[in-house]
Amino acid sequence: MPYEEQIRTRLCVIGGGMAGICAAVAAARRGLSVVLISDRPVLGGNASSEVRMWIRGAANLFPAYREGGIVEEIAMRNTRFNPEMNYAQWDGVLYGIVTAEKNLRLILNATCLGASVSGNRITEVECWQLTTYKRIKVYADYFADCSGDSILAEFTGAQIMKGREGHRLGEKSAVEGPDEKTMGNSCLIQARETDRPVAFTPPPFTAKLTSEQFRYRMDTANPLSYRDDNFWWIELGGERDTLRDAEEIQRELIAIAYGVWDYIKNSGKFDSANWELDWVGYLPAKRESRRYRGDVVLTENDITGGTAFPDEVAYGGWPMDDHNPLGFASAAPPNRNIIPPAPYPIPYRSLYSVNIANLWFAGRNISVSHIALSSTRVMATCAATGQAVGTACAIAAAYSADARGVNAHIGELKQALRDDDCYLLNTPRRLSDSIAGARTDLEGGIGVWLNGLERDVGSDQAVTLNKGQPLTFTFDRTYAGRIRLLFDNDIARSYCGGYVMKMFPQRCNVPLGAERAAFSPSLVKSYTLEVLTGNGWRSIFSENDNWLRLKYVDVGYEISGIRFTGTKTYGADKIRLLSVDITEKPVAIGEPREG
Repeated sequence: MPYEEQIRTRLCVIGGGMAGICAAVAAARRGLSVVLISDRPVLGGNASSEVRMWIRGAANLFPAYREGGIVEEIAMRNTRFNPEMNYAQWDGVLYGIVTAEKNLRLILNATCLGASVSGNRITEVECWQLTTYKRIKVYADYFADCSGDSILAEFTGAQIMKGREGHRLGEKSAVEGPDEKTMGNSCLIQARETDRPVAFTPPPFTAKLTSEQFRYRMDTANPLSYRDDNFWWIELGGERDTLRDAEEIQRELIAIAYGVWDYIKNSGKFDSANWELDWVGYLPAKRESRRYRGDVVLTENDITGGTAFPDEVAYGGWPMDDHNPLGFASAAPPNRNIIPPAPYPIPYRSLYSVNIANLWFAGRNISVSHIALSSTRVMATCAATGQAVGTACAIAAAYSADARGVNAHIGELKQALRDDDCYLLNTPRRLSDSIAGARTDLEGGIGVWLNGLERDVGSDQAVTLNKGQPLTFTFDRTYAGRIRLLFDNDIARSYCGGYVMKMFPQRCNVPLGAERAAFSPSLVKSYTLEVLTGNGWRSIFSENDNWLRLKYVDVGYEISGIRFTGTKTYGADKIRLLSVDITEKPVAIGEPREG
């Protein structure tokens, strides 16, 4: 007989993909009790070892605008703990960042089966956990649907959108008339190079493919073209229901996936003798299903026009990469790319429900048009919206506000995101008064940091020091919750050789002698931190193996000075710093209401 567990928390996050991870971690780090529910045994969603779609974002077109914050921390964690970019260890990287948070409870293998609503607020969700055969009820003040499929809409009456709008929103790239067609699902494959010839005998269910089917998808005239391909174009189902028909779509995709490898190995067109099929994804990656409706629906016009939303909390920059709904079943090109002229802001008002007061969402189900979704759906952008949602929930809890009520505190939300190294296009970070007015031995003073950019967009924003050279700030005595250090890790990845490594430390196919992930030579590896108290200078922290871009050091008392000394880098001759500052330390934000 199934049994039941009841949990009470401040925030319940549904979905363990990149958006859900970043939402849950951001909220937990800012003092909320959080429950993160995922229906899979591993985290990462489309980026997990079960699917292996690579993480992409604005840096593809605009390298200096790589999404920062938690998603960049995850990239650096993967470089530190998984330099070979093995997917089994990648799962561990994601598991580690979630389970390290003391305010966060992770529930895996649990499918959301229902929710209860009182008035216009969700009060609880119910899940079924496959591994324990138990029902779990989670009561919470706030809910974030990061499932990608807007699962809570089925149980709450939250307004949703689906398919293509036609010209109803005034988008010039829209199809002529509205329909419910979407982008399709994909099952990926990965290959590995060996030191000997490897034969491939296709299983009986393999689809027999022809060269014409590879047109627009893979260059069959280039015998090496498959090596850097993640086979995203093995796609079907956009003219069907990518949710209800997912199993049927999967069966067809698996046959095609094996057929693609059969063609690469046995058609004679490719230099693939020493390559073997290393992995096939049996869990389809979904690009599009249902989207929530928020107070703002982001459109193509906002992306191409760069609408300067006053409530910007994230940004995108991937092309409007709109896929043909027929996918592999069509002889036409599999997608079209509409290039934005610049990175574009994503407003907070597109991240919460228009009619359910305590429901946020992040990822590929945010409030956007179909055309806009074709850009915002990539996972670095999804992660940025997730961190915005998690941070917004913490601010809502601090003010006893609902999702829409956070608009009254939007300036605080934006600065909280900037503190946590989330870049915003039109919102500079504010230095604390103590550091902005500090007396310093820095040549030229603190001016280089006063613009609040904290990355090299147009000009060099780093303070450069010799190794072992102290950097000292003194100021009137002030309470320091914690000290914030921001190091230059060359966020544009100019030190990387190939395209794949510049984007994110993941890879698809594995050649012999494959490049390992590595840190930027400019990243500071070793440093010490001192503070000035009434008893003189006091050493409070030292690090000999730093691998982070952003580091907070807890203090918790009054100080009148800070001294930083960097001693080692990952190869550069100079120490480069983007910020030294004083910030508040987040505290636990109350208890959840009784369910």
